Amino acid sequence: MKHYWKLYFFLVPSVLLVAVFSYYPAVSAMYHSFFRWNGDDMNYYVGMQNFRSLLGIIFPWILVFIAFYAVILYAKEDSSRATVVRVAASVLSMIITAGVLAFNGFAFEVKPTDKLLTINLVNASAVLGTGLIVWGSILLFVQYFVSDENDRKWIYLSVPAGFIAASFMRAIGFSEIFSYSFIMLVAGIIIWFIPAMENLKTIDGARTFHAFTALSISFWALGAYGGGDRIMWGGFSVLAILIAFNIVKMVPSIITAVVVHRIKNDTMNYWYRVLFVIPMIIPGMVYLLIWKFFFNPNEGIFNRVLIYTKVMDVLVYLDGILGWGGLFKEGVMPVWLGNEHLVLPALILWGFPWVGVVGVLIYLAGLQGIDASVYEAADLDGASPIQKFTHIELPLIMTQVRINLVLMVIGTLQAYAHILILFDIDGGPNGKLMIPGLYMFREAFRSGNAGYACAIGLVIFFLILILTELNNRYIRVEK
Repeated sequence: MKHYWKLYFFLVPSVLLVAVFSYYPAVSAMYHSFFRWNGDDMNYYVGMQNFRSLLGIIFPWILVFIAFYAVILYAKEDSSRATVVRVAASVLSMIITAGVLAFNGFAFEVKPTDKLLTINLVNASAVLGTGLIVWGSILLFVQYFVSDENDRKWIYLSVPAGFIAASFMRAIGFSEIFSYSFIMLVAGIIIWFIPAMENLKTIDGARTFHAFTALSISFWALGAYGGGDRIMWGGFSVLAILIAFNIVKMVPSIITAVVVHRIKNDTMNYWYRVLFVIPMIIPGMVYLLIWKFFFNPNEGIFNRVLIYTKVMDVLVYLDGILGWGGLFKEGVMPVWLGNEHLVLPALILWGFPWVGVVGVLIYLAGLQGIDASVYEAADLDGASPIQKFTHIELPLIMTQVRINLVLMVIGTLQAYAHILILFDIDGGPNGKLMIPGLYMFREAFRSGNAGYACAIGLVIFFLILILTELNNRYIRVEK
């Protein structure tokens, strides 16, 4: 600093640009979230009104947020404090959530009259039969494909059991949120208060996972039934589905990178990487329009593929059995981007086979850093290609997987441009895809509620903050 302080003047332009175009707008958004502001001349202080409109009663949100962050901080500690935090998150939060839902009349979706009760019992029988088939299939899979030495076998079975039980409660007539709250409450009591659970090697991980899941359900209950903005919280449920499927979509990129990395011929390896770079020059708008044409009901390729492969006949048959309301009819082309029940599945299928160009290149960079001696040792030990992937390649590129996971979650929570381009500012048919980012954009630039939009942006910010902290502490990379 004493001798080379003049060099720091080279940083001044960058610092000023970041301050003006990043930090100043962020601080301004925080400030105006407490104002009734139209982005221009109208600007008066309203305090917490914007946040009350978004969140409903604010105090429960603060408690759940503190509890979630406490679990992040203390769950890995082996102390009485960590135990208290996890028990409170796992059991007490579900007792409060289920109790509040029942007290406020949100436990049932329909009134259990005699006629409806008969219908519900029929639905419950169908769900029970389907659940038994699914459960039996999972048992067979675990029996034959999961090693007997695997101490996580019981977790593989408990998760689908919870989903089946919650589906059975929904079929009887309970609301979706109450069903999951009640099942999570029962699961929490089992894993915390039954002595036999202490003998399981992975019980600590299961309890921590249950605590996070229970608090997530509390967030869901507060958003859906806490008196907040239903449009925004409905958008978060869509984002949760997209994030879950986007995690699955990361798998093809990893597999593709591994396959390209294993090509022995240097020339072919080079040209494959070049072929993956070429799609990056295609403008994003062109990419969107290509996929929009792909889902065109009359001229698009997707419906034709379904017809030629006879998948459309299967969908028509399932529509008749499961009562999908005529989404698929014989001789009628489904309008994937124009039907509120089909637009989300279409968005999930978007980009198939989900081989991300940037993702493949990032994984390839990580794979190239693996020393050849590791592969030679694996060959001497007789490791199969799958064992090389599970024991060498995947663990050693977890740093890249973690980076892509963080970027994917943040990008999914923030992105709305593609929905705006495809479906305009109203979020598609019946507002099905009105995600928070698009809702924020609409409130700011069409409704003239820029202060309210700033409050939406802060809610998204805190959600991204807590998810990033969760990733930093629990998705560890140990090589």
